[in-house]
Amino acid sequence: MDWSRSLFRYTMPAFVWMATIFVASSIPSQSFPDIGLFRQDKLLHLLIYFVLAILVHRALVHQERFPFLARNATLLTILLCVVYGVSDEFHQWFVPGRTVSGYDVLADAAGACLAGVVVAMRRRMRP
Repeated sequence: MDWSRSLFRYTMPAFVWMATIFVASSIPSQSFPDIGLFRQDKLLHLLIYFVLAILVHRALVHQERFPFLARNATLLTILLCVVYGVSDEFHQWFVPGRTVSGYDVLADAAGACLAGVVVAMRRRMRP
């Protein structure tokens, strides 16, 4: 597979998901509709970063230019997702009505770690 097709197929979904997280984090808190889901925000963080980690891992594993990245995809995925979670919390510091929370970063990290466990288990189950 050529590099541009690989980039579009495997890397772009991770970047689109990251952009979605950024846009959602840019919404002032008073603009959120009260549908009850946001009361479970730590679970929401976990799920969002679980998906991000799956997409980032998929991008790292399928790139061919840097074998180190593919070999260490699980650890690098967790690190990248945690760093992105920290940067997202920092970004929220500047959004009216939003707060910075270490617990949100922990939930983000838990989602990334859970994805790492799922990926590792799936890899071991394959022949």
